[in-house]
Amino acid sequence: MTAISIEADAGRARLDLQAGVIVPRVIERGANYARVALVAGGALLLGGDHVRIQITVGEGCLLDIEDIGGTVAYNADDTLSSWSVDIQVASAGALVWHGLPLIVSDGADVLRSLRISLAGDASACIRETVVLGRAGETGGRVRQRTDIESDGVPVFVEEVTAQGGIDVPGVIGPNRVLDSVMIAGARGSDDGHDSRVLQFERPGSQARYLGMMTHSSPLEKVWKRWRDGLMSNWNDRIRMPATGRAAATATAQGRSS
Repeated sequence: MTAISIEADAGRARLDLQAGVIVPRVIERGANYARVALVAGGALLLGGDHVRIQITVGEGCLLDIEDIGGTVAYNADDTLSSWSVDIQVASAGALVWHGLPLIVSDGADVLRSLRISLAGDASACIRETVVLGRAGETGGRVRQRTDIESDGVPVFVEEVTAQGGIDVPGVIGPNRVLDSVMIAGARGSDDGHDSRVLQFERPGSQARYLGMMTHSSPLEKVWKRWRDGLMSNWNDRIRMPATGRAAATATAQGRSS
């Protein structure tokens, strides 16, 4: 299992990193802020692989996670593999995670789950992309479940099952790309981009794109706007020390350029 935990401390935040098949690497760190990259420790996903990632964000901390390279679920003759992420964010904490695409090859069967638990005024913003098939393929099967709760109350629950070559109306139809940006603990704006924005009953939003090619997705701008807004709100609320503020501000500005 891969685990990442952050707690605020004077000078530099306390980071507890545990490597599994996914290896976390620290890029930068402040008193209550850290940026961590996730690197695959080998070929993923193979049939029978079960990846577990556990993330804990302490009170008043900001954790910025980025993937280094996407993930390919290889042909496994329909042998099940899984990718499970459990995230807990304490009050006044925030998490941002720009996930790179999961490509589901022919013959792959993937169970993917994401669970986010927020406390108090915590917030999180995540991007997830699923692509059915590599070039010339129709793609395997993926079951994707998302559960988001705030103080134990459900905010968003979704389960999507898709398989390449099977056109199910109301799911992803004939498309092969399912691109999503989700924010919880705050609302994302809808500025008329070419996607669909679902506003949750409790603070939170989801923007979604269905299409044939990842480069056609308009959600990069949505991701940057929602992520930057979340980081700015957290920065204003926490009024973090200069070292953490400089790192977070530089990160947001650099990625928006």
